[in-house]
Amino acid sequence: MANWERKSQYLLKEIVKFRTYIDILTLAQTQKEKIYAEREANGESRPGTKDGAAGCSPSDQVDGAKEAPKASEPANA
Repeated sequence: MANWERKSQYLLKEIVKFRTYIDILTLAQTQKEKIYAEREANGESRPGTKDGAAGCSPSDQVDGAKEAPKASEPANA
């Protein structure tokens, strides 16, 4: 029975850890949107990013998926 208790405690700690992580990400997103709104109100433009998402509105959802790489042709020697 002790093994089940240890497993249960471990899973509970993991749940708390991931919920905390999600809460922090949500807070960071909210702060980011607030800063961008303040900048737009002041007439400043958004900074460019590596992926070219400078023109996206904060409400746009991006899943981060990239196009699959193309298969290269086999080299015939």
